[in-house]
Amino acid sequence: MKIVSTEGNEPMNKPKFISFIFILTLALAPAASAQSEDIPPGASSNFQAQRSGDRVEEAYNAGKKAIYDSNWQQALDSYSQVVKAGRAHVDEALYWQAYAQNKLGRRGDATNSIAQLKRDYPRSQWIKDAKALEQEWRPTDPNQESDCELKILAVNSLLNTDPERALPILEKLLGNNNAGQCGGQILEKALFVLSQSDSQRAHELMMSIATGKLHPELQMKAIHYIGIAGHHEDLVKIYNESSNPEAKKQALHSLGISGGCSELLTLSGPEKDASLVRDAIHSMGIAGCRNQLRDLYNKAASGDVKRDILHSTIVSGDTELQERVAHSDPDPKLRAEAVKDLGISGGCKQLTDFAAEKDPDVIRTAIHAMGVGGCRDQLRDLYSKTTNRDLKSDILHSTIVSGDTELQEKVALNDTDPELRAQAIKDLGISGGSSATLVKIYQSNQSGDVRDAAINALFLKGDAHSLVELARKETNPELRKEIVGKLSIMGNREANDYLMEILNK
Repeated sequence: MKIVSTEGNEPMNKPKFISFIFILTLALAPAASAQSEDIPPGASSNFQAQRSGDRVEEAYNAGKKAIYDSNWQQALDSYSQVVKAGRAHVDEALYWQAYAQNKLGRRGDATNSIAQLKRDYPRSQWIKDAKALEQEWRPTDPNQESDCELKILAVNSLLNTDPERALPILEKLLGNNNAGQCGGQILEKALFVLSQSDSQRAHELMMSIATGKLHPELQMKAIHYIGIAGHHEDLVKIYNESSNPEAKKQALHSLGISGGCSELLTLSGPEKDASLVRDAIHSMGIAGCRNQLRDLYNKAASGDVKRDILHSTIVSGDTELQERVAHSDPDPKLRAEAVKDLGISGGCKQLTDFAAEKDPDVIRTAIHAMGVGGCRDQLRDLYSKTTNRDLKSDILHSTIVSGDTELQEKVALNDTDPELRAQAIKDLGISGGSSATLVKIYQSNQSGDVRDAAINALFLKGDAHSLVELARKETNPELRKEIVGKLSIMGNREANDYLMEILNK
């Protein structure tokens, strides 16, 4: 059968045919259209026909129909079946489950559904819609927000004077059925107040949140506050009993904040997950667990673990372990790593000893590390004492990192080696050295290489003014041509004015 358009005799193509049927359906069912207005913008486009099949697909399709019909309880029942099955469409079902729960006034359950969606499907296309849904139920009335703030202040005060009366109120604020009343930052403040209480009931409530049983969206914050309170045993319990990698990482981080050195060492030992071992080591660095890290380094067989321990010494400031590894570890890569870490940690005195090493790569690494560490005095002393030209060149390169323009100027003006002078001049341009010094070097030297280096350094600095002044005074046509060539690509106003002068002569 052909469908004929009303505007002519051409058969209607497939897209037009679908549009025709869709418009006809809307015309015949105004009530359904009115009901669908309650659906969030853009969400209706995700309702596409699914093939018939098992009960999960049937529940999925029934949920869609219930949403269109504004039958929130039916929608909740259907989508809950999809979520429970744990197969296809679970992220989408979690969103619509939260949407139906919110419509039924079950704000706390809706919050939990969205938290599960964010946790289990962080890359889902439904995350954006879920965040928009959360935004809708956050309090926008300033009076309501202020009232929540006053409640927190009142509870905080009561905890110090009459905790038996305060805890039930705080528990009510943090209860699932009350999640929407004082959401967001207010709930976090209530959580912090709870973490400061010594009450057994407060501890139980705090652990319920920290283990994800209540308010899963506040789980990480709860673990953080437990760390601030210094409850190491609770953090170990959370780590051992949780199957959530993020909760485990947060527990390790909180142990680092609270100085749980022995606990971190114990947890890292049997752990098979390399990323969690790395987090434990990093947390030991935060906690300043020098003895534990040294012990772990001695026992570690993996080069990657040893490297992670070395990196943690940058945070803990353990230059003693860095120096020991740099001098005596049989692995040359780990020795080099330790030398670098010494530079970052500011171990200038220790790094000076490596200048006497026979291995040129070790010496070069040490010099670079001294540059990173800002060891200017040590590098100047080393430059003045060494007769090795390559070593001097490495020291000059390190001044770019350390920003030692004083040594660069000294070499550029006084060194007897023209190549080292040229290098120092180039480094001055990179480091942003004094333009007056570069101009002085240009004017006081007849060497073409030195003058070229000075021109390039001024160019690297972007100093068009000094280059224009040199070009005006330069009588050597080749050098003047070189300066004008640099000015022509600088795009500078003063440079362009000078170029116009040349053109107008």
